[in-house]
Amino acid sequence: MRTEFKEKLAHKGWAEEEIKKAETVLENAEKHDIYLSRIAYYSALMVIILANLLASVALMFLAIVIESNFLYIIVASLGVVIGFLYNYLVTDIGHLEKHHHIFGALIIPLVAIFNIILIVVVANTLIQELGIGNVAHTPWLVGVMFAVPFLVPSIIEKVFFRKK
Repeated sequence: MRTEFKEKLAHKGWAEEEIKKAETVLENAEKHDIYLSRIAYYSALMVIILANLLASVALMFLAIVIESNFLYIIVASLGVVIGFLYNYLVTDIGHLEKHHHIFGALIIPLVAIFNIILIVVVANTLIQELGIGNVAHTPWLVGVMFAVPFLVPSIIEKVFFRKK
């Protein structure tokens, strides 16, 4: 607690013991806020990773039956939507440090790229094994078509809505 605030409380008639108790309560509340913020952050990361997994599985069935250009549009749209979800869940959580945001900005696209590449490889294998007349998709290109749009909401937030 700031010295000037303590002096203000003392001037209002607070006893030294009451000021120390108030200081302890405020310090404990901040520790709990930090703890709850971290729980909320890691829970949000798990929700986003789960959304990526579910979207990737749904995407596998689409990748089997649709051609590449339309798949790229769907994947890019999915990337933007999940990017907005991530940005919405994580940016307003208080008491997060810069490394939390960097970690999330790195781990989510990497997990998503890995999921999508894996799903596209499985879809390509199914296309060949089942003899479906669709062209095989390029896994890395599909992964990039997800990751870049995923980052767009975060970039928009930092450029246009930067908190001062």
